[in-house]
Amino acid sequence: MMTLEAMQNLLKESIPGKRYKHSINVYETALKLAEIHGLPREKIAVAALLHDCGREVTAKESVAKAMELGISIDKIERQQPILLHAKLGVYNAMHKYGVADQEILDGILYHTTGIDGMSVLAKVVYLADMVEPGRDFPGVDELRKLVRKDLDKAMLLAYGNTMRYLLDSGLLIHPHCISGYNELILAEKQ
Repeated sequence: MMTLEAMQNLLKESIPGKRYKHSINVYETALKLAEIHGLPREKIAVAALLHDCGREVTAKESVAKAMELGISIDKIERQQPILLHAKLGVYNAMHKYGVADQEILDGILYHTTGIDGMSVLAKVVYLADMVEPGRDFPGVDELRKLVRKDLDKAMLLAYGNTMRYLLDSGLLIHPHCISGYNELILAEKQ
């Protein structure tokens, strides 16, 4: 695996400047969350930095690129190809950046949809992506406060915000999002 500095340099060359700035914001936010929650930083740093490394192709090009690389595409990803950047990111993390650690790869894979059984690392990346300083959406300030206190409660709020947005926009909700939400609700009720 490359050094973090080498990853930053390659990422800066590979994605648009605005996307790179977002990636650095997510990286810095994830490291702050790791510190607050007493989590190891190394894997979180890599997953957060590379979470959008699959965005080097546009959403329009992502279906063709995924097919070219032999990456499976579900019905929802075919309809909303922006979701494929997570799978393309895993491919790039492995083949371009030399990442082999499954926990890091899962953090990249599930940073958009979430899923049931997420590791703490994956939750931190998902939430850092939602609350980084460049984000501005209804409820982000409440989420920023909650993420500092309780990752699972923050995940529930983030899932709820995402599903409301998708419903209001007439977009599909990926089953991973629903299964992640349901898992946390069931855990709360026990």
